Amino acid sequence: MSETTSTGETVLVPASQQILKLLPQTPKAFIVDDSVPTRRIFRMLLEELGFTVSEAVNGKDALEKLCPLIGEMLVIFSDISMPKMDGFEFCFKLMQEPWYDGTPFILVSTESDAKNVIKGLKLGADDFLPKPFDKEILSQVLLRVLQ
Repeated sequence: MSETTSTGETVLVPASQQILKLLPQTPKAFIVDDSVPTRRIFRMLLEELGFTVSEAVNGKDALEKLCPLIGEMLVIFSDISMPKMDGFEFCFKLMQEPWYDGTPFILVSTESDAKNVIKGLKLGADDFLPKPFDKEILSQVLLRVLQ
């Protein structure tokens, strides 16, 4: 997206500013990742965008925690490689749950080859966020799934 300044100059508006205009007053996100440092960074970036964040350490943990929260969540992010239940299985099982309301689901991974992206999308994920990422990349993905 671009805007025109008072001098007539066209400038690109960063995705992180664009997303702020789309978000509800108190957006909520759910992060599923077994890595504490990754969850910490992810939480920090989402909180900078105004999100309240809930977390789980794997897909099994996420299914238990997410059920009562699903109507409140604006977006769900899940790593692929996790113990007990990986992101692919979590995505598949979540899509089968009668209480799941279609909240946008984004797979996140360092394993961002085409095979994994296609597999995730076929299982029902709405998008794929490659690691490492920054606030602008995260904002671009959020813009895609929330528009």
